[in-house]
Amino acid sequence: MSINVEYFPYKFKYDQERFFHFLQKEVVENNVVISAPTGYGKTPLILAALLPIAKKEERKIIWAVRTGTETDRPIEELKTISKNHSVTGISLRGKKDMCLLQRIMNEEMDYDEITYFCKTKIKNGECKFYSNLYSTMPRHIRVPRTYSEILSWCEKNEICPYYYQLELIAYADVISVNYNYILNEPISWVIKSKVKTDEAFLVVDEAHNLQNAYASINTSKITINTINNAIKEVEENYTERRECSKFLISVKLYLEEILDEIKKENVEDKVVEINEIIKKCARNYEEFEERIGEVKALGNRIREKKIREGKAPRSSLHALGDFFANALKLTSEEGVALIANLENKDNLSLEIFDMRSRELLSEVWDKYYRVIFCSGTLGPPKAFAETIGLSSFVYGEFSFRLRKENCISLITLELSSEGEELPEEMAKKYVEAIESFVLGLNENIAIFSASYRIQQDLIDNGLLQVLERNNRMVYVEEKGMSGDKSRAIIEAFKRSSEESKKGVLVATAGGRFSEGADFPGRQLVGVFLVGIPFDKISAKTKLYVDFYKKKYGLEKGELYSYIIPAIRRASQALGRALRSSEDRAVFVLGDRRYRNFLSLLPRFVRMNYKRIRNYKNIGKYAEDFFYKKKYTN
Repeated sequence: MSINVEYFPYKFKYDQERFFHFLQKEVVENNVVISAPTGYGKTPLILAALLPIAKKEERKIIWAVRTGTETDRPIEELKTISKNHSVTGISLRGKKDMCLLQRIMNEEMDYDEITYFCKTKIKNGECKFYSNLYSTMPRHIRVPRTYSEILSWCEKNEICPYYYQLELIAYADVISVNYNYILNEPISWVIKSKVKTDEAFLVVDEAHNLQNAYASINTSKITINTINNAIKEVEENYTERRECSKFLISVKLYLEEILDEIKKENVEDKVVEINEIIKKCARNYEEFEERIGEVKALGNRIREKKIREGKAPRSSLHALGDFFANALKLTSEEGVALIANLENKDNLSLEIFDMRSRELLSEVWDKYYRVIFCSGTLGPPKAFAETIGLSSFVYGEFSFRLRKENCISLITLELSSEGEELPEEMAKKYVEAIESFVLGLNENIAIFSASYRIQQDLIDNGLLQVLERNNRMVYVEEKGMSGDKSRAIIEAFKRSSEESKKGVLVATAGGRFSEGADFPGRQLVGVFLVGIPFDKISAKTKLYVDFYKKKYGLEKGELYSYIIPAIRRASQALGRALRSSEDRAVFVLGDRRYRNFLSLLPRFVRMNYKRIRNYKNIGKYAEDFFYKKKYTN
């Protein structure tokens, strides 16, 4: 076939032309898996390769990203393309972001609450924005629009932004959505009702997230506090429902028993059988199911009442009933379990944990004409495909033109975070190694620990004092920190690269700053990985690994469920420092076990590496490489 490059708005660089030709040729007959680093230009390349085919064959392009905040990225690139071509597109957001009636109320709601609120208001004819929708809205769009632009126009014209954007789907060449609209069955109807998916291209961005994304989308949980609030709702609204109160109290007592067991065994979680809950809280399955139905119905009545009172339709009774209704339905399936998690000393959560990524994701891909998966850290393509249920595909790997002078990887043979705890002696060695790194590399660096626990062990052994003593500005990621605070930290850290007092970012691999954040040029030059970010060994982790071993065999099961996800987190953290072929970086793989996983790490890690026996020499190697341009291996 002839290659059409007219939609690509830039000049090709590195091996982008090869990428473009590969995709445009292969996507005609195959699903495509592409590995290319962040900053490579995947978004405009994929759009420009697909658009001439989509236009000619009247197909839509659905672009799926991990979070709602990332949906604007392909639309911004589409705007550049639209300067010379007639193309349209929208970034789609959910009711939580788009409901104007909720904004008037000034009260936050979750997905379930806002969905119920919206449905009720429309049904009762109480939403003026929805009522205005079809009388004032234009029937088409001429240029690509981000969700905020759509929202702003709708606010000005007092029409419903959520349903307005759904109407625009019919006129858009590209529809950018988060994973929920593709993977979550109750939400995916939005796309299916407007697009013939079997005739559409689906692009899955940052596809390395898919294995865990499905589990997180389909996970739900309640806590002992949920039950306490449900009991309170019955007491305040349904004093005559004594049997319902008794049932809720029995559920609470059972979860408190589990809480005591977990604390006694000094563990963080425990697998719970739904049959045990039924046995403790009802005479049989039928009675338990009946009670759950009653709880949910009573919760719905409270939600209706709150809407009439102008409040958010929040009900712990409904949440509890909905949770157990799903638990009864799902836990009979192989690969779905109930996990009790210790939240704090007085509270326990009960979680529906769905491990069936391969089985259920395989049903998703067949619904589209072609699927393009892209990421910089997919790992072995065969392993990636198996874990997401992709039966046939072609694979392409692309990169910047990196040379040995771009980066060096130092594997420390005397350091390891192996084991349940990080001993004080090892923590002190890590702090000494980091100090050597800081002394040798007077640039912005990041220290990504395998977990918050290890990060705290380093802090407890003087890490922050060492960094400050060496004239560094220190920025620390905290567990559960707000988006606003994290953005402020990132911006301050980036600015410090221009100051005489350079910055050190202390964060976790797999955390907020190790994926998605961009640090071009000298904003980040050195990365020190403290340990390998394996999932903590817990009842949940063991269950997950055992399920995969049963599906794939002992060796592959452990590789797919435990090793590859950890190496992906490490690779994402390392990749923060290389955003172009001009960037230079020093990587410290601070755990001797990395030498066993070199084949799973990205090419930029493997192309120039050295095993270091004495970790106190890290600074010398970093200085020689970065300032004296001495290369190794």
